Amino acid sequence: MMNLAGKLLIAPPSVKGNFWYKTVILITEHHNNGSLGLVLNKRSQMTVTEFAEQCGHEMQYSNYLYLGGPVNVKALSMLHSSDWSCSNTMRITDNLAISSAEDLLTKMAMRHSPTQWRMFMGLCGWAPGQLENEIKGNPPFNHNTSWLIANPDYSLIFDTDLKEQWTHAVDRSGQEFAHSILT
Repeated sequence: MMNLAGKLLIAPPSVKGNFWYKTVILITEHHNNGSLGLVLNKRSQMTVTEFAEQCGHEMQYSNYLYLGGPVNVKALSMLHSSDWSCSNTMRITDNLAISSAEDLLTKMAMRHSPTQWRMFMGLCGWAPGQLENEIKGNPPFNHNTSWLIANPDYSLIFDTDLKEQWTHAVDRSGQEFAHSILT
């Protein structure tokens, strides 16, 4: 079984005309029961401040709320640097964690926030073995639309956005692939 937790999945240029077009996904969990992830570069029109107000919290952040995926679209989660935690924080890598506890907005409203963060509604999910088959292009999946894979860093995750984030991720995937066959 591939270890995909903490890796980026990048939609290849051949994926067009659907939700996955030019997406960059961070895999947050990958195990025998399936996989979960967050689409990093589909920003909603709503700011975190506007969303928090709807939930009865007052805060001032200019960050936008992101669409983490088509599964459980009302579930709020926050991808963040590992220098912060709340009651159910799960570490993804040494530097990245994810939180989704009810006290998340309360802590953020008190200006107790991680160094780097992005908030999401919804997530991506794969059944056991599905993600590996999508990556390998095993039927019924197609090798021409298989996910590209890359390692993340803070800059790619938190400092870029939308199509620019996708372009940087595709470049990184190509560089890592070239490096793997040249070394």
